[in-house]
Amino acid sequence: MTAFAKTRHMAKSIAFIMAFSAWANTLAIDCAWAATPNLSKPAMVDPVTGRKKLILCLGGGGTRGAAHVGVLRQLEKEHIKIDGVVGTSIGALIGGLYCAGMTPDEIETLLLDKSIIRSYLTVPLTFRLAVAPVMWIPHLFGHHPYDGLYRGNEFANFINKKVAKIEQNRENQALNVEDLPIKFEAVCCDLLSAAPVAICKGNLGRAIQASSAIPFLRRPVLMTRDNFTRLPGKKGDDQKDCYLFVDGGPQANLPVLQARALADHMGGAMVLAVDVYGDTEKWSQSHFRKIGSSAERSLEIILSSVEKKDLEKADMVIYPEVSGINLLSTDTKDAERAIKAGDAAGLKSIVALQKGLTTPQHTVGELP
Repeated sequence: MTAFAKTRHMAKSIAFIMAFSAWANTLAIDCAWAATPNLSKPAMVDPVTGRKKLILCLGGGGTRGAAHVGVLRQLEKEHIKIDGVVGTSIGALIGGLYCAGMTPDEIETLLLDKSIIRSYLTVPLTFRLAVAPVMWIPHLFGHHPYDGLYRGNEFANFINKKVAKIEQNRENQALNVEDLPIKFEAVCCDLLSAAPVAICKGNLGRAIQASSAIPFLRRPVLMTRDNFTRLPGKKGDDQKDCYLFVDGGPQANLPVLQARALADHMGGAMVLAVDVYGDTEKWSQSHFRKIGSSAERSLEIILSSVEKKDLEKADMVIYPEVSGINLLSTDTKDAERAIKAGDAAGLKSIVALQKGLTTPQHTVGELP
């Protein structure tokens, strides 16, 4: 590894651990329609297929989350209908694109040609960190934007432009989440209440922008509480009744509770969760002589512990083998490896999933 690459890796690790390490983990479910789940309700089945409805829960994990593409591809190959997707961060990105009509192969292309990461990190992170002190100059003249190295508007616009080109969205020119062909929710953390919130309406690109706004790295996204409309964040907006959204990772990196709420709202659907963090892998002492390794490990521990407490609410959990892939790796080989791991895990889950979809009662299970 070159000196520059080491510096870049350390910068990424430091940025993320600074962002996440001080956060407490509280639980809540918030959405425009959310209510107390009725767990006694019998599961509704599709009158044509005779199966229960399926809600896919896609967790955050940066480049590791490319595995979600492989899982989606395997479900499609087996003609398993997905009735809803609830995702956090990269899970919201891939889930949102899929619910808008993009195929797993098309999403894979966007990941491997790096167009997504270029829209997310419009300027290399190491350069942005180097010039960070300059970004404080506007504060000297009374301009106080929200904290963060990147605004994220280009990322939202990139998503909207891609989705707008899909034929089936001609009737959804506003690209509203509530009008997508498949039910979709992007889970964020509200800085004002310290609670997770599932965005279930409003503009798709903005919803994904908010769900993946990593603190310190990206500026939080201000949205109205009634319909999730983005506000510019001017000083006058501070007096309005709003959410201030960042990445949902610290509260619901694997948004099982939000997926469970949607499943119950839809009549007792089955929840399949895809966890790209799972149990923390075992590392040796020598590993921690690498630059940025302590911060990377700490972040892994935080996200893994956030996920564990809610897993029992899922009907099935699968774990693609993505250990060792850095959160914001820009190496195409890492993305390819994650996608292949998703394909393998998805294929392995098919038999158990088909059984779960046709079994009258929920059966909690997990697949490695």
